[in-house]
Amino acid sequence: MKQAWLEHIALSRIVAFLGTLTLIAVSPGSAAGQQYYFESREEPGVEIGRWGTAIVIESQGPQLFGRREFYRPVPPLQLRNRWLVVQDSTFGLVFTEPSGVKPNLGRYDGDVYLRALVGVTAVEVRALVFDVWGELAGYFAVTVLTERQGGDTWDLHPRWPDEQGRTHEHRTSIIWINRVMFDDESILEADMGSVAAAWKHVTGSDFEGVPEGSLLRAIGR
Repeated sequence: MKQAWLEHIALSRIVAFLGTLTLIAVSPGSAAGQQYYFESREEPGVEIGRWGTAIVIESQGPQLFGRREFYRPVPPLQLRNRWLVVQDSTFGLVFTEPSGVKPNLGRYDGDVYLRALVGVTAVEVRALVFDVWGELAGYFAVTVLTERQGGDTWDLHPRWPDEQGRTHEHRTSIIWINRVMFDDESILEADMGSVAAAWKHVTGSDFEGVPEGSLLRAIGR
C-alpha cells in the first residue's frame, strides 16, 4: 500500500509540475476566490491560490483582543485572526479544520487539526506569523513523533514564547506540513512555492525566504 501511495505522490507531482506550475493567485480584495469546506464543514474557508498539488486556503480564526491592561480586561475586537493553511493531500496528511496561530499572554498558541491518509510516524508543522501591518513577526515549528494510521484524526496545540514582545500586534498566520515521515521511514518535504504564494497574499511582496536561524521550536504541545 505504501509503495502505491508513494507512486501516487510522484505521479501527482509530475502532473502538477507539467500542468500547474503557475500560481493561480487571487488578490486580497477579490471576490473571485472559491469557497472551500474543511471536513468539519462548520467553518468554510476561501481558496486564494494553488501551487502544484497544494491549495492555499484562508479562513477566520478566533477574535482578536486589544492590549490587556492590568486593571481591567479588554473585550474582543471585531477583527478576527486570519488563518492561512497550505492543504496538500500528497503528504498523506490533511487539515480537517481551520488551523493557525493565535496570541496569548507572553506566548503564541497553535491550534492544528489533522487527519492521516496513510500511516505516519513523524510530522513537522511550521508556521509564519504576521502583525496587523502584514510584517513578519515569527517563524515557528513543532515536531511530533506519532503512530497514526490512515483515517486517524488528532489535534496539536503547541506553544511558542513571544521573544519580541509583539503578540498584541498579531493578526495572521500561515501554517503548513513541512515534513512527514511515513511508517516505512521514507520522508517527504514541502515545496516552499506554496508558502511563497501564501506569503505574497498576506504581504503583497515576493517571498525571499526567512532569516536564517530565526526558526523557533515549540516549548510545549
